[in-house]
Amino acid sequence: MNENDNIISQKASELAGAFGSLIRDRRQALAMTQDQLALATGVGRRFLIDLEAGKISCQIGRSLIVAEALGLRPSDILKAPPTHTVAAPDLPDLPEEEGSDG
Repeated sequence: MNENDNIISQKASELAGAFGSLIRDRRQALAMTQDQLALATGVGRRFLIDLEAGKISCQIGRSLIVAEALGLRPSDILKAPPTHTVAAPDLPDLPEEEGSDG
């Protein structure tokens, strides 16, 4: 794995962890158990355990269903405070295609 892959993996893990914490905090604030949330959303309890633990392989669609059931909108999720900032890697300029009107 190269340095950029490591940075991306680290950032993905941080974001998944922050998202999982947001989901868990909201569920607990609503005094819901994982079983209750699983029944309300149609996802399995194992999925909720993985989601709250910050597992990066959780499906985004199911994750958003859970967030919506807890009253969280995508804008709320994006406003969650980051754990710390990781600089984005510099991306190379792509050559323009001939005949492209851009």
